[in-house]
Amino acid sequence: MARWRSGYEQDLKRLIKQLTGFKETEENFGLCLQFASSNLRFHRFLDVDSHKVSKSLQGMIEKFDIHSQQEKASTLQKFSDEFLNMVGLEGRTTGKTDTHYALLSLLLLLANSPTHATYREKPRIIKIPEPEEKFDWFAYLMEGEETLSTIYADSDSDSEPDEGSEDSDVPHISDADDHAQAPPVMPSDPSLSVIMSDASTLYVVDDAPTQEEDSVVWLKRNVTVQYWHGMERDNSNDVENLANNWERYKEQCNPLYSRQSRIEMTEIQLMREVLWMLSGVKDSFVFVYDGQKHRVRENIGVSHLTDNSLYSSLADFAKYGTFLHKLQSFTENVVDLSCSAASGRGDLVSQTYQAFCNTIATFLANIRRELTALEVRIKKQKEIKTLALLKAELSPWLHKIEAVHSVYVEGIEEADWLQNNCHRASHLLSVLYKAVLEYDTLGHYANEMLELMLPMWIQTSKPYIDIIDEWITHGNLEDPMKEFLMRRNENVKTLDEKFWETSFTVLLPSDSTPYKTPSPDKRLSLNRTSVGTGGLPYWAPQFLEPIVLKVVLAGKSMEMLQDLGKLSEVLGHEGSKEKSLYITFLESLQDMLGTKSIDISDTQPGDGENVSKEISLYTQQLDQQMKMKGVYDPLLKMNFQNIFTACMTRLKEGVQNESYEDSMLSSISTDNLRPVNLILEQCLYPHVVQKYTKVCSRLVQILKEDYRLMDYLAAMRQYFLMESGDTMFDFYMPLFDKIRLHEQWRDISTVNLLLHEAVQVRFPDDVSRLSVQIEELPKDRKPINVTDCLKLHFKVPWPVDVVINSRSQEIYNQIFTFLLQVKRAKYCLDELRAFDLSRERILFSMSTDDFSLHLDDDMPRDGRIHRMNILRMRLLYFVNSLHNYVMTRILHSTGMEFKVEIEKAQDLDQMIAIHNKYVNTIYERCLFHRKVSFLKDAVMGVLNLVLVFQSLWDKGIDEISLQSIENMEEEFTRLILFLSSFLNNIISRGSFPHLACAVWCVTSEGSRKDVSQVKDPGQTGLHVCAEFSIAAPAGVCWYFQHP
Repeated sequence: MARWRSGYEQDLKRLIKQLTGFKETEENFGLCLQFASSNLRFHRFLDVDSHKVSKSLQGMIEKFDIHSQQEKASTLQKFSDEFLNMVGLEGRTTGKTDTHYALLSLLLLLANSPTHATYREKPRIIKIPEPEEKFDWFAYLMEGEETLSTIYADSDSDSEPDEGSEDSDVPHISDADDHAQAPPVMPSDPSLSVIMSDASTLYVVDDAPTQEEDSVVWLKRNVTVQYWHGMERDNSNDVENLANNWERYKEQCNPLYSRQSRIEMTEIQLMREVLWMLSGVKDSFVFVYDGQKHRVRENIGVSHLTDNSLYSSLADFAKYGTFLHKLQSFTENVVDLSCSAASGRGDLVSQTYQAFCNTIATFLANIRRELTALEVRIKKQKEIKTLALLKAELSPWLHKIEAVHSVYVEGIEEADWLQNNCHRASHLLSVLYKAVLEYDTLGHYANEMLELMLPMWIQTSKPYIDIIDEWITHGNLEDPMKEFLMRRNENVKTLDEKFWETSFTVLLPSDSTPYKTPSPDKRLSLNRTSVGTGGLPYWAPQFLEPIVLKVVLAGKSMEMLQDLGKLSEVLGHEGSKEKSLYITFLESLQDMLGTKSIDISDTQPGDGENVSKEISLYTQQLDQQMKMKGVYDPLLKMNFQNIFTACMTRLKEGVQNESYEDSMLSSISTDNLRPVNLILEQCLYPHVVQKYTKVCSRLVQILKEDYRLMDYLAAMRQYFLMESGDTMFDFYMPLFDKIRLHEQWRDISTVNLLLHEAVQVRFPDDVSRLSVQIEELPKDRKPINVTDCLKLHFKVPWPVDVVINSRSQEIYNQIFTFLLQVKRAKYCLDELRAFDLSRERILFSMSTDDFSLHLDDDMPRDGRIHRMNILRMRLLYFVNSLHNYVMTRILHSTGMEFKVEIEKAQDLDQMIAIHNKYVNTIYERCLFHRKVSFLKDAVMGVLNLVLVFQSLWDKGIDEISLQSIENMEEEFTRLILFLSSFLNNIISRGSFPHLACAVWCVTSEGSRKDVSQVKDPGQTGLHVCAEFSIAAPAGVCWYFQHP
């Protein structure tokens, strides 16, 4: 608990000032001080329990171990032990006091989710104390004094040897070895004889530690100089010391220059430090890691190099050490995140990242193996090694490190802003592919780099290729890490007509990304022109862009075949197992490069019995333990044996498959390497195209044969496009008669009955599928728009509705409405009779006003009849020309082209695109294009004029005034002139070449003379009939000949 300390009041006052801001002169400050002092003196808190704190600390360490955070556990254990053994607290010379445990308890209580925190140990910068000036006080005090010593020898002579004699043969012990032996000691017993030395005496120095000498002191004297603790080697005997000479030269040149203290090291020590740093040691004495990069310690030096040259040499190694540390950190982070994701605590790590991490780990292992062998050679000191020679020998590896690091920076670090694994995986694969292309263009100058990058790119792309293989081979889009460019839309059910278009979503970067956003016509949708190059870079792996469309179509076709129950027809026999796409790709590479292919059956495990005989996890010890515990059950034993055998079989198969793939990849030689684009075109693309052709062609065949797709397309043309003219004539003729007679016809049951009766005669199977719906029309409609309320509906089953969907049926209905308008106008003109026009009214008013209405001295009754017949011929010529143009030039010719193209379709996507193109082409050529909307309005004006003309004809000539005839003629002439001018302008620009035929018809009508100015109506009528080439009724021809 809190202990009484002198001077606590000053600390308490500072605390009150910091928290409250009161001054010492204020009353509130005194109250706070009194309250705090009372609580400190007379508190009720228990003293700290060292056992509870130790138990909590050990539990925290075990928690770190359980969460696979051994670094945190070991660091906490080490630091807590050091802190508990620290002396000086509470004035004691021992550790583990109450203050120690109180501080540890406080830290444990303040800890907030330590397992989720990121911990990195800060580097400890060793502070090297300034060298103290050593003064030999013993030599100073003993100066001028004689030193008496006793020497033991084999002789009994009492004479002492003359140390100053030059002829003495006694070996002299150098000053360097004085510290290695203890001074001679006089015998404590005077009765013992003194053994003197002679010329034959041999002095042997025992280097073992004496009783008076500490073992640590002996180790410091005999082991390598501990330069990392600030110790320096004795370099007083060095003959040449370039560093010291350079320092003396700078002191002479600059009187104000002050030499800095430094630690002298040997070049061997520096080289070993370099190798350790490149091997992955985070912090060493020479190279200190500051959290971002390695830096060279400043206060080190060697005798034969200046500080600048030494720093320059070591800085290059530090740069590559930083690169390796980043790569090592990336591998560790991927492993940690993968483990966290497996337990459901972290984000998903794409398998592409994991494969790239595996290749980097292999690369780092190869580097460490090379560095270890090099360090062994340096330790033996059998060859000359310097920092320059070391850099030259490691130069190939350093270039490889820089290349891999550049790929890591561009493919991983610069893609960190991407939000999902799909874009990250595509970006990484594209960066690797681009690097392979760059080194491939350099030719034989970059063979070593290509040997490194090509396998790295192939291994990294393996998960992506496996996803494609599983999708286009078995119809399963297995993407657990969400890294594939396609995503299954779970909201779209299988039996939905929009399955083909919306069942799979292509993941594109959003418009807010720094990349260039593709134009709308380049956006990826599921039609023929949607998937391809261009648009956002790296939205898909660059090397897969040429076949992305075929992959998507093959995958969707496989899923549709699976839903149709036809998957077995594509997969073949269940027992036959095809090689994976990745294995096939590697074998094709070997065949292209001339390497010998390895049969995969040689490396596959045998049957389950052989595996169980070789390896079995159910050991004899487990059997004995079950018998000892009394739970022995033979049936349970057999089940466990089967489970263990199956597990070992799968593990062994996976290991052998991986070893087989690695052996195949390592056997690929780059000596005869061809361009990478050619490799993909000959080794990877053909296998994908082969599966695409097999799957898609089979789906198209099933749709045509089993589900009668072509029959349904023909039915759509027969009814909606009125190719079956007799059937549709039987349907709309009664409707047109009812409309002409102003009878009630908008009854859905009546209309459906008429349709079914017409269809039943020739196509009885389609009666149940075809129906009519009647919709509401606006009140401001024109007479020609009366039939717009009729909408045909044809029931199309799945999967045919994928091609003939509701959207295409809407377009079909708009075309049907336009055709029905033309048919009605033609029918109305064809059904006009001369008798209806010339008959006299039986009952009419003889009032002067009514009679004056029809009386016209300039144009008698026969003249008005003649004008009406001429106008009818003109209208009939226009309507017949329009009808023939639509039915032959548009519907028939476009339908013939559609039949040819649909037979050539290789996949369902092509069929959908061809059908949509066919429907849209007819839609636009029927004047529904927005650029020819004025032309459609003019045509509708003529057709509406036909209905007005028909209504006046039915009333009789007595109800028709000359003014109304002239108005109709002027309106018709105005519309014809507008159509002629408008069509000529369009054709001259080449915008709509299909309208050339319609231009001739309209131009011919527009160039006619105004027949109202001809005085011989009979000749004019015959001329009109002959010129228009119209088969007029017999009564009309008779009237023209006998006016």
